[in-house]
Amino acid sequence: MGILNRTPASVDADRPASADFLRVLAAASVGSFHIWQQSWQGAGPLTHWLRAGSVGVDWLVLLSAFCLFLPWANAVARGTPLPQTRPADFYRRRALRLLPAYYASLLFSLGLAVHRGGWDATLAKDLAAHLTLTQQLFPCSYLSTRLNGAAWTLTVFALFYLVFPWLAPRCVRYPVPVLAALCAVQAGYTLWLLPRYGGEKYSSLFNQFPAFCGVLAVGLAAALVFAKLARAPWTSRFWPRVLCTALGVGALVCLDAQLRAQACAAQFQRFQLTHRMPLAVTAAAVVVCFGLGLNLPHFVRRGLARLSALTYSFYLWHQMLTVFLKYDLHLPAWAGTTPPNQTGDAAWMLRANALYWAAALAVSAAAYYGVERPAAHRLSQTAQEMRAEKAR
Repeated sequence: MGILNRTPASVDADRPASADFLRVLAAASVGSFHIWQQSWQGAGPLTHWLRAGSVGVDWLVLLSAFCLFLPWANAVARGTPLPQTRPADFYRRRALRLLPAYYASLLFSLGLAVHRGGWDATLAKDLAAHLTLTQQLFPCSYLSTRLNGAAWTLTVFALFYLVFPWLAPRCVRYPVPVLAALCAVQAGYTLWLLPRYGGEKYSSLFNQFPAFCGVLAVGLAAALVFAKLARAPWTSRFWPRVLCTALGVGALVCLDAQLRAQACAAQFQRFQLTHRMPLAVTAAAVVVCFGLGLNLPHFVRRGLARLSALTYSFYLWHQMLTVFLKYDLHLPAWAGTTPPNQTGDAAWMLRANALYWAAALAVSAAAYYGVERPAAHRLSQTAQEMRAEKAR
């Protein structure tokens, strides 16, 4: 049904398009930040989204908690049995979903690292940390990595996936204590522990897993709220859904204001850390309010879903690909030792921005359709065949 239908279709409680929307927005924000770092091409009145786009990582962490926990929240709202998943099965599904594409991008970055600086013991340690998703725990593989610099977030996701099978059922049974405990971990880490550090040490600690526990709590809480409200009687009426859409627009405007403040902050990292929770709550409001709002046309929902599917590969490839094109291939063409953006070459900056975005999107699509999706499908089939063989 159309967006202006006076009898809106029921809310999609299993896969809200608003989650796809925020995922695309988050990936685009992070990509804009990294590409802007290399091209210096502004975006007029939206330039603050380029300068502060790195906070999109926070939204991706939020969405991971929201989407993973949503089946549990829906079961609670419906009054049906909770999903029964053994930790080993959960870990296997996550690994099949994430590791093939990640290792493919890691292989490319390893080839670049060897080509640029050769093989040595430091690179071996760097590679070992990346292979085990522990890169963020070691300075040489986090702040000083010669491999894919954007992959540090996988350490945060891996730690969350590690505790999720234990966390989800307890969040269902004791939501307030569990969510409060997660928020307390982030608050204690942010307000008590990190102020004791400064300089480079602070930079290596402000994005560690404890600093995201409150963000994860917001994602879990948003799933519970959304699942509950999605089944309310008023969702079958037009004007309440209009109000939810308007609230979603208001949350998006608030998000824009927060990014503007972030972009102007003198101490970028400290500002991001201390404002991480308001930013997460606002992003959660975007997901919940738009998810409960008016229905998008089918082609828009399908387009968002397809773009959302590309975001993981895009995240893995866009930064290192941009740096490779600029410094290894000197594209768009430039000579000397000083990149044209540093000399104020506006035409080059415009061409670079267009090239880096086009290349990132093209390689992301190729990686998704050529590696991520077929590898996950094939490995999943193999795992099913092995379990069936074992059961005989």
